[in-house]
Amino acid sequence: MNTKTIARNTAWYGLENIISFATSMITSIVIARTLGPAKMGYIIYVNWIVSITSSLGSIGIPAATRKYMAEFLGGDDRNTARFIYFRTLTLQTVLATVATMFATVWVLLDSPPNYHTAAVLLVFSILPSMINFISAQANVAAEQLSANLAGSAVGTVAFFVLTMLTVLLHWGVIGVCVAMFSMRFLDCVVRLVPTWRRIHRWPNQSDAIPADLRPRMMRFALQGVSAMLLSLIVWDRSELFLLKHLCSDIRQVAYYSVAFSLAERLLVFPGVFAAATGASILAQYGRDRSRLPAMTASSVRYLALVSLPLHIIAGALAAPALLTLYGKQYVGALLVASIAPMLCLPKAFLGPIESLFESTDEQQYFLIYNVIGSVLDLGVAALLIPRYGAIGACLGSGAGQFFAVLSLWTVGIRRYKIQLPWRFIGRISLISLVASAASYYVARHLQFMLGLVLGSATAIAVFFVQAYFFKILESEDCLRFAALAKSLPDSLAGPFNRAIAMISVPKALEQAPAEPSVPVN
Repeated sequence: MNTKTIARNTAWYGLENIISFATSMITSIVIARTLGPAKMGYIIYVNWIVSITSSLGSIGIPAATRKYMAEFLGGDDRNTARFIYFRTLTLQTVLATVATMFATVWVLLDSPPNYHTAAVLLVFSILPSMINFISAQANVAAEQLSANLAGSAVGTVAFFVLTMLTVLLHWGVIGVCVAMFSMRFLDCVVRLVPTWRRIHRWPNQSDAIPADLRPRMMRFALQGVSAMLLSLIVWDRSELFLLKHLCSDIRQVAYYSVAFSLAERLLVFPGVFAAATGASILAQYGRDRSRLPAMTASSVRYLALVSLPLHIIAGALAAPALLTLYGKQYVGALLVASIAPMLCLPKAFLGPIESLFESTDEQQYFLIYNVIGSVLDLGVAALLIPRYGAIGACLGSGAGQFFAVLSLWTVGIRRYKIQLPWRFIGRISLISLVASAASYYVARHLQFMLGLVLGSATAIAVFFVQAYFFKILESEDCLRFAALAKSLPDSLAGPFNRAIAMISVPKALEQAPAEPSVPVN
C-alpha cells in the first residue's frame, strides 16, 4: 500500500514541480538577463526577506497541521483532523497579518528609496503565501498531493505571463514584483477554497477532541518555530544578509543567488520523492510505527539514486550551463556555480530524517544540530565574505548544511537502528564520478552551449553503460518503479520498465536479505 501511495504522490508532486521548475527556470533567466546583476541584487535581497518571513510561518503551525492531521487521518479520525485544520488556519492567518506588517517596516528601512514600491508589493505577498501553507500541508497529511496541483499551476501560469509582459512592455522591477505577488495570491485562493470545502464536510464533534491534543500541538509548533529560526540560517541563504552588508559589490548578491539557485533546482527531482515519502512516514506513525526505520532507509536508497548523479555531474557542467542560460554578464559567478551543486547535496537527504523525527515528536535533535550548524555557517561566511564575496557565502552555507544533515542522520541511525544501503550509495557515487569526469573532459574543449549539450549526453551515456554492467538495482526495485510507471502514459511506461530491468540484478541471482523492521519507541 505504501509503495502505491508514494508512487502516486510522487507522480502528482512531480508534475506540480515540473511545471514550477520549467516556469521558474525560464522566468528567472529572462529576469536576470533583463535587469542585470546590479538590479537583480536588490530584488533578490528584498525577495529573500519575504521568503524568510514566509518560511517562519511555513514550519511551526503548518508543520503541526501536517503532522497531527496525518496521524489522526492514519487512525481514521476525520473529526479531530477537521478541528486541527480550522484551528491552525485561523492562527496562521493572524500570524501572517502580523508578519506582513513587520516585514513592510523592515524593507522600507533597509532598501533604497527607488525600490520602495517594488519592495512593498513583494512584502504583501507574505500574507497569501503563509495562509497557503496550511491548505498545502493539509493535503499532504491526507496523502492527496494531487489537490495541490491546481493552485500551483494557476499561480505559475500567471507569473509566467506577467513576467513575459514585463519584459516586452519594459515594466522593469515593478512588473517583476507584480508577477510574484499575483503568483502567490492566486496559488493561495485556488488551493484554499476546495480544501476548505472538502474538510468542512468532515464530522464535527468538538467534545470528541483528545484532551492532550492542544498541548502536544503547541509544544510541537514552538519547537518547529525555534528550529526554523535556526534552520533559516543553514537552509535559506542567510548569507545574503551578510553579503549585502559585508561586501561593497551588490553584484555578489546576484552572483551567489543565481549560482546557488541553479544548483538548488537539482533538488526538485529528489525533493519530489522526499515529499511523497515524508507524507507516508507521518501517516505510517498512526498506522504501524514499527515500519518507520525500514521506510526511512528505503527512501535514502532512491534519493541517492536520483540526487548523487545529478549533483556530482552538475558540478562538471555548471560553468557552461551558467554561461548558456544567463550570459557573460554573470561570469563572476562561475566558480560559485561549480562548487554549489556539491554544497547543496546534503539538503536532498534532509526530508526523510526530518519526517522521522517529526513523526516521533523528537524535533529537539533538529533544533540542537541546527544551532551548531547555524553558528558554523555564519562563522565561515562572515570570515570569508569580506575577501571572497559570493564564494565565501557559498562555503559557509555548505559547511552548515553538511554538519546538520550528517549529525541528524548519525543520531537517527543510532536511535532507530536504521540500516542504510552504504554499498549502494558508494557504488552510485563512484559511477557518478566517472560520468562527471567524462562530461567535464568533453565540455571543456567546446564552446559553452555545445559543451553543455554534448557534456550532458556523455554523462548520461557513461552513467547508464556503467549501471548496465554493474546492475545497480535489485528486482524489488523493479516492482517499486513499476508502481511509479503506472502513472506514466503507456507510450512511456513500457520503455521506462525495460530501462529499469536492464540495470537490475536478475531475481534468480539475488541473495540479499530482506530489510528488518525495527520497533520505534
